[in-house]
This record gives sequence, C-alpha cells and structure tokens, in this order.
Amino acid sequence: MNLYVLNNVAGLRMRLRKILLVMKLTTLILILTLMQVSGSSLAQKVNFVMKNVRVEQVFEEVTRQTGYNVFYADRKINDEKRIDVAFKNATLDEVMQAILRTEHGSYTIEDHTIVINQIDRHHRKEVPEEVNHHQDITIKGVVKDGKGEPIPNVSIKEKGTAKGTSTNNMGEFTIEVRDNSSILLFSIVGFSNQERKADGRFMTVVMNEAISTLEQMVVVGYGVQKKVSVTGSVSTVEGKDLVKSPVANLSNALVGRLAGLRATQRTGEPGYDGSGIDIRGFGNALIIVDGVPSDNFSKIDANEIESFTILKDASAAVYGVRAANGVVLITTKKGAIGKTRINYSTYYGIQSNTRYPKFVNAAEFAELRNEAAVNAWIKKNNPSTTLSLPFTKEQVAQYKNGTLPGTDWFDAAIRRNTPQLQHNLNIDGGNEDVKYFFSLGYLNQSGMWKSDDTKVKRYNFRSNVEAKIGKGLTAGLNLSGFLEDRDYPGVSAAILMSGISKQFPTNAIYANNNPDYFSKSNYETGQTILLMNKDFSGYDTYRKKYFSAIANLTYEIPNVDGLKAKALFSYQNTNENNKNYLKKYFLYSYDAENQMYNADYTGNDPSRLTQSTLEINAPLFQVSLNYDKKFGKHAITALGLFESQQNNSSNFNAYREFLIDGIDELFAGTGKNQKSDGSSAEIARLGYVGKLNYNYSGKYLFEFGFRYDGTYKFQPDKRFGFFPNLSAGWRISEEGFMKSISAIDNLKLRVSWGKVGDDGGNDSGAANYIKPFQYLNGYRYPNPDGTYIFGTDPILGLSSNGLTNPLLTWFKSTTTNIGFDLSLWKGLLSAEIDVFYRKRTGLLATRMLSLPNTFGASLPQENLNSDNTRGFELVLTHKNKVGDWSYTISPNFSFTRTKNGYLERAPNTSALANWLNNNSNRWNNLYRGYVATGQFQSQEEINKAPQQDGSGNKTLLPGDIRYQDINGDGIIDGEDQTIIGRGSVPEIFYGLNLGLSYKGFDLSLLFQGATNFNFNIVGDLTYPFSNNASAFSFLTNRWHREDIYDPNSKWIPGEFPSTIVDGTANNKLNSTFWLRDATYVRLKNFEVGYTLSKTLTHKIGIKNTRVFIAGQNTLTISKVKYLDPEIAGGGAGKYYPQQKVWTMGINIGL
Repeated sequence: MNLYVLNNVAGLRMRLRKILLVMKLTTLILILTLMQVSGSSLAQKVNFVMKNVRVEQVFEEVTRQTGYNVFYADRKINDEKRIDVAFKNATLDEVMQAILRTEHGSYTIEDHTIVINQIDRHHRKEVPEEVNHHQDITIKGVVKDGKGEPIPNVSIKEKGTAKGTSTNNMGEFTIEVRDNSSILLFSIVGFSNQERKADGRFMTVVMNEAISTLEQMVVVGYGVQKKVSVTGSVSTVEGKDLVKSPVANLSNALVGRLAGLRATQRTGEPGYDGSGIDIRGFGNALIIVDGVPSDNFSKIDANEIESFTILKDASAAVYGVRAANGVVLITTKKGAIGKTRINYSTYYGIQSNTRYPKFVNAAEFAELRNEAAVNAWIKKNNPSTTLSLPFTKEQVAQYKNGTLPGTDWFDAAIRRNTPQLQHNLNIDGGNEDVKYFFSLGYLNQSGMWKSDDTKVKRYNFRSNVEAKIGKGLTAGLNLSGFLEDRDYPGVSAAILMSGISKQFPTNAIYANNNPDYFSKSNYETGQTILLMNKDFSGYDTYRKKYFSAIANLTYEIPNVDGLKAKALFSYQNTNENNKNYLKKYFLYSYDAENQMYNADYTGNDPSRLTQSTLEINAPLFQVSLNYDKKFGKHAITALGLFESQQNNSSNFNAYREFLIDGIDELFAGTGKNQKSDGSSAEIARLGYVGKLNYNYSGKYLFEFGFRYDGTYKFQPDKRFGFFPNLSAGWRISEEGFMKSISAIDNLKLRVSWGKVGDDGGNDSGAANYIKPFQYLNGYRYPNPDGTYIFGTDPILGLSSNGLTNPLLTWFKSTTTNIGFDLSLWKGLLSAEIDVFYRKRTGLLATRMLSLPNTFGASLPQENLNSDNTRGFELVLTHKNKVGDWSYTISPNFSFTRTKNGYLERAPNTSALANWLNNNSNRWNNLYRGYVATGQFQSQEEINKAPQQDGSGNKTLLPGDIRYQDINGDGIIDGEDQTIIGRGSVPEIFYGLNLGLSYKGFDLSLLFQGATNFNFNIVGDLTYPFSNNASAFSFLTNRWHREDIYDPNSKWIPGEFPSTIVDGTANNKLNSTFWLRDATYVRLKNFEVGYTLSKTLTHKIGIKNTRVFIAGQNTLTISKVKYLDPEIAGGGAGKYYPQQKVWTMGINIGL
C-alpha cells in the first residue's frame, strides 16, 4: 500500500516537473515525509519500565506512547499473568515481539490498530482452567453520522480494558466484550465521543458532529485562547466557510462574513479584482500569515486556510508598528494524526458583467447630435446665426432603417461570458512524530475582451511539516509561494473603456469593412478594437514570484511545567517583472475612387518598451518564552518575545524606442530618448513584546501587554516607543446568582484599552507617510525638479532636503472597546456587541505658511493633525438541528464614523472660505453642494427664478436644474452651498450568513450590503457627448421638444436636462440632482451542494464526493441605476465592470 502511494506521488512529481522548481521541492518533501511516516509506524521509540504488571497494562502504556490501539479477542491474552518489562528507545515492533514472545503469538496492524492473533494455547498452562473457558460475547454494529451516512475509522474500545477495534469503510464493526453490561467508547476526530452499553448483539450508533475546535479556540496575538476567556474584540471565520465562495481573489470571499471587516470591490478586472479591506474604517490592516507579516494574502488559495481572524481593538497592539489599523491573522492548515488523506477540488466558472449602461445606437446618436445643435443654437439667442446640423434628416432616417450601418462598440469589444478555472490538490496526515500538509493550486482566469488578451494564471504551493525531533523538542517548516502570470493589452482597461464610450456608433471599425485595416475615427487614440489586441498595438505583462519559508523550533523546558521556548525564522522573497510594449499602429481611410487605403493616423509612434524589475527580501527573526500554568482556580499565561525584521528592496526600470518592430527587447532599441533608473532601500525594525493573562476560576479575566518598538525613521532619542494595552473580562454567567438561570450559557463583559504607535510606513496611506531621516541635513540627487543646461549638455543637479525636524516621531492611536458576549440555550442563540472609540494624535502635516522665494528650503513634516473614529458592531447567531435538518442564521452589522480633530490649513480669506474649507472638528465623509429643487418647467418659470447662470438666466432652457437660494439674496452662488449628502465610502456595512443542510444536501447564502454613502454621478453619466464622446442610452430620457427641429414646438419632460454637447455649466454643479443614495444589498455568494452517499463512494475507494453549484454577485438590489453600486462615482462610466460568476465544481476525498 505504501509503495502504491509513493509510486503515485512520483508520477505526480513527473507530471508537475514543468510547473515550477519550488513545486519539485515540495514534491520531494512529500515523498520523504510519506516514507518517514510509513516507516515510522514500527519505528516509533518507546520508553518505559513496569514491574509486576498484567499484559493488559503494558498494552495501555503502548497505546499512550504510540497512539495505536491494541485489540485482542477470545481471551487470547492471559490477564492474570504478571510480568516485568523495561524498554529504552525501543521500536514498537521490538516491544510487541518481546511481549508476545511470552504468549507465543503474533500481531498485525490495521488502520492504526494492533490486532493480536495466533496465540498458542498449549503454552498457557499457568492460566486457571475456568479463565480459559470463559466465553466473551460478540457485539456487531454500525456507526453513522446525523445524516445516516456510515463513518469509517471510528475507534471503539471496551471501557476499562485494552480491547478495541475500528469501523470499516461501511461504518461496520465487530468486537468481543465480557458481557452485556460492558461499556463501549466510540471516538473519532470531528465528532463528540460517545459511551454506549453493549446491551444487545447488534448496535446502531449515531454520532453527532462535535463543536469545532476553531469555535472553542480562537487565534489571538502570538497564541491561541479559549473563546470564553478572550477579553479583546476578535472575530473569526473558518477556512471551510471561505471555500464555499469559489473566487479568484481571497479578499472577495471575506466580504460580509465578519462584523468590522469592511470590504469594497471596485473593479472586476482579473488581477485587480480584489476587495479593498480595512477594519472598522481604520485603514490598511496588518496581515499576519502563520505568525509572519505578509503583503500577499489575497493570493493565498482558500483551500490552504484553516482560520481567518481579525483583531479589532487593543489586542492588536502586540504586533506593533504596522498594527495601528488592526490585524488580520491567517492560520494555514496543518497535518493531523491519521492515515494519509488526499483531497481534490475543482470548479469551472462563467463570468459576466453585473451591471453596465448601454450606449446609444447610430440612429439615436445622430438624432441627439442634431438636437444638441438646435438647443445650442437657441441658447445663443441669436436666431440670425445659421443652424448647422451634424447629420441630415435623411441620414438619420437611413440609420433608423438600417440603410446606413452602425457600430455597437461595446458588443464588438466585450464578450458576454468568460471562463474561470481552478484546481486544488492537498495531502495531509501524520502520526505522533510527524504531521504534514501539502497543497498545490492552479487558477486560470480570462478577461472580457474578445481579443482574449487578458489572462491571469496563478500556481500556488504550500508545504507545512511538523516533527518531534527530540524529547520535548518540536520542529516545523512551512514552505509556500506562488507564481503569477498576468497578461493584458498594452493600455489599461480604463483607456479601453474610455475608447468604447468615446467612439461614435456611426463610425466603422474597419476601413471598407476590411479587418486588415482599422478605420480612422473621431477618437484615434482610443480605437478599442485595435488597442485590446496585442498583435496590433502591444502588450503589458506582469510576472510575480513569491516564496516564503518559516522555520521554527519549540522546546518544552524540562522540570518547569508549562514553560516553552520558541525560535522562529522566516524569509520571504518577492520578484516582480513588468514589461509594457507599445507597438506602432496605423488607422486608415478608404479611397473608393482609387480603391486605396490611406494611413491617416499613426499611433504609438515610435514603438517603445518600458521594462521594470523589483526584488524584495524580508527576513524576520523571533525568539520567545511562553509560560502556561494552572494553579487550582488560578491560570496564568505569560509571553516574552523579541522580534527583528528587515525589508530590503531594489528596483530597476528602463525605456527604449524602436525604429522597427519585431524584437521587443531593450537591446534592440535606439539610443534616442533612452532612460534608465533604479533605487534600493533597506528597512529595519525591532520589537520587544510582553504579555500576561490571568484567569481566576474562568470568571475574572485580565490581560496586560506591551510592545516596545524601534524604527529607523527617527533620530535616536525618538526611535523607540512604548505602547501598552490592557483588557479585562467578567463572565457574569459564572457568578452564583446567575446559576439559577439555566437559559444563559455565557454572559461576558469585556473592556479593553491600548495604544499603538505608527511610524508612517506604506500601510499608513500617502497623507501619513513619513519620509525617513528628516532629522538629518542633506541633499537629493538627482534634483527631482529638473536639470541644468550648460551649453547643450543637461547636468543633473542637487536640491536641498528642506528644513530638518528632529522632533518628528510616531503618531499614536489609542483605542477603547467595550463588548458583551451572550450565549443562550446551549448555543441555540448567541450575540456579540462591541462599542469602540479610537483617537489618533500626531498625524502628519506641513505647516501652511507663505515663505518668500528667497527662503530656499521647504518646510518639514510635523506631528500636527488628529482625528477620532467611533462606532459599534453587532453579531447574532442562531444554530439549530431539527431531525435531519440543520440550519444557521447569522446577521452582522457594523457602523463606523470618523471626525477630524485639528487639521492644518492655510488662513481663510473669508467667512465663506472658512465654512467651505475648514474641516477641523468636523465629520469627514460629507459632501457639499447645491440643493436641487427640481427642473424648470417653462420659460416663464426661468424668468422668475433667482439668477443662477451669471447671465440673467438667458442660457437656461426648460428641463435645466433649479437650485435653492439658501441665503435668499436672489443669486445662486457659492454661498448657497451646504452639506447635501455623504461621501463615497459606506459608514454602515451589513451581512447575512444563512446555512441549511438536509441529509446529503447543503445550502449556503451570503448576503452583503452597505449604506450611509452616496454615489455622485459625474462626467459622461450626466450629459451626452462629453469631450466629443458618444452617449449612454439612458440619457435619451431627457427634456426635448416634440419636434426637435422646431424651436417653437412643445417641450416633453424627461429625467435629464435637454441635450447640449458637453452639457452646460448650470447643470454641472455638484448638487442633490446628481447625488444618489448608494445603499445596496447583494447576494455576494451562494452555494448548493450534494454529498454522495459514502455507501456508494467507498466501494470505489473514495471517502467522500461532493458536487456543487455556486454563484458570486448574482443578485444586486440598489437604488443606483445602470451602474454597479460598489463603483465609487463610476469612474464617469469608464471602468472594468464588476463580474458575476456562476461555477460548478466537485470535491473528492481519498
């Protein structure tokens, strides 16, 4: 059997040889580990000395040290015989041979059970006659789960003896016991242990799924704790829930699952389609993967994840500098004791746009352009001016009847459906000495362009191995990484979408309808059909290689119970290579008379290549002592840790132009306008961590921690900072006066306070990025403001770094959190409530002072600004099981709002300027503008209205927007602006997780949404022909005349103002007319699955098989029309649309 497994692994290795070198290493480790595990079954070391004991007692000690149950039947072992044994570093085989030598027997090993057989009864004369003739009874039965499916490999023991067995693949078992009063113990990982009396010849045992270890234990700062003893604000989602969302980017599987985790997906473009994630609106969170900071979490395969935890309050403080905005803890899967398990999963998905507005067709375009010309002519109030129409009435009619063809540029460029494919293979298992987990993943995702030149391929691998290498000494080695290949057209998706929006539908794609000649159009630089095709216009490739190694040693210090020492070293290497090649292209017109194609436009002239590389090396070292001890009702956990981390990066980029195409490499370029540049950086930080937890009787809980951090950015006496945190919990439900209330399982009050320092790294955002070494005088070379010309030679110069600031230091975040945890009716209903407040001080700003030109230096950054954020969160969970039905309902809700404290600003020149621009002590995320009171219904109403166009309202037409004169001065101007709504970032997020299962069927639904934010429609979304573009079809619902060519005909009302090329200044003002409530609810993920009966699958050697259908973004309810509500402002309609994804897949376990 072992040989079969190894041969298959070797075959797998051969098949994967061409994928990547690191995967070969993983395969080698897999082979060696399997060999170790298979060989170590009989090679495990046993150490014990026992005198005057029964053989049964010896077997019990063997079971304790090796994990192997010993099974014997028919009284094959003499229970009355007493023996002396002494073993030192003996193998399991040596122990069994020595014991059975006295019994003249042999043994075999089946499914982690030692079976005693072939006892020679003639050598047992010392055993009393009545004992030899005692007859045990035989009990048979079957073990099933709550769905009626058989459970294989269940361990079954007779209580008080060493007799045992295990179930076969059909869940069946046979065991011989003393009599009908014997107690049988049933146990297996993942199910609650059961005791059953052997009161019959056949038993049917139904085992209930145990409460998951991850629900009982949660990952916290540098360790784990029981959930009931946690005093901080912590939320966790299990890996098994994440894989229910088959997504290309891990971040999109998290949306709506955890209160306080805010996520918004701004684009659906492969490779860029991740959700921006922050905790409580604080900003970019620190991501920790298996104890090590990582910037690549969104690339992790969800099949590798055991749990995903967020630390939202002061509990994050122990992670130091980058933890000011909260911490995300990702724990990857590890091996478990048992036979090797192989799991394979795959899905195939179809992607399509969620929501994107349609464009006008050729006939609508021509008519709207004519209408716009008539309206503009009338607005001039100069009837003597000759009216010039872009299209004749005959041409409009021909577009309508199809005599003149039109072009649907959106349909010509974009596919309705695009594929997405994912595979994952993972292998895990182990024994008492070695545990292992291996995973290989593959993702292939295509983009929506019909050229099929947008593709993302990613190859993931992970190897987690843990081994006991000595007494009390455990070693672990985690290797992981990925290769990512991203291919795009030479220009961005925004440029391609802009090209679609600007191309007139009256233009042809090809000159004379010949696909070899792209047609010159009104927007030459945005000929999307050409630009999306790399063969015609170039490409943009991005290659990323990431490798991580984490090695650790844990030593249980002898003679000090509960004391462990740990050392961890990690190394991360990232290599990125970007290559952007823009190829010269031509656009043509067709001379029908001479039957010739004329090149009227040349783009990307000359052809050019920009290439860049980036390498990052990030070593990290930790050493720690951990003490965990219980003294009666007192429990203490203490941690002392030192951490050193570095980040060393270097980059290089170069630019070349080409006389001819064909060799897209830098060496083939000309020397003209060539450029090259590069830089390197070294970053280092030190941290000292202390943490103490005290638990009295599971009732009173306390935690104190600190982080003493050092950074390279500040001068020596400002370089280190001390940042403490405190928290306490009171389990009220454990008080005597609560014991009589049986409905309450747990009622806990939590309070936490902590301070975190931030040295203004890249995670802090551009506004709070601290430039290092500002305490030193110095110069910048080359001068970023330009060069000097001496004669004809450009000479790079120096520039001053500006004034120094030796006082620059950390900005600090102080967070307070109060929370309640409640569990009722044995977990039937639970609730978590948190209220929080965070204050930041010392935020960066440069003083707004006017300096004379002769001053010669710039002012430095200072710790001037401040802000505060507050909010609350609520999570409710109801779980129940009724017969064969199980269900879960869990809504979550979070509200966050930020208020500015002091904000450095220039002196205000007037009261109005102060009101408009002074945001100190004001809520942020507010939007100012004019209050629209409707649309003018007639020329008479325009004449009576306050003046709002600066020209006596002479430029206004019926249908134009009317504004409120707030100050009543008869003029609409800046003094009539007020707060009219909220910004584009939601203040409220909510989610609803629903789960349902019945026998082999399961259903999960994840609804997610947001509110308290607005969508401001701008640009092409508000008026047609913006910057000589086309128009969205919804703008045809406009005010217009019954006869668009007759200035005196009746006005027909519509949703939007009348059509004018580029719109009018009056209708472009920021106002409530264009502001939309962006509240939405989305079915973010759903999955329907069916697990095939194990009775069927076990016959062909498969433990479990599950098939499923899933969807992402399949339903959206929103007040925002035409566009996806998660697109802030819609990018004026020029964005890669969000994608809905339908998938089908299968999970197979061997």
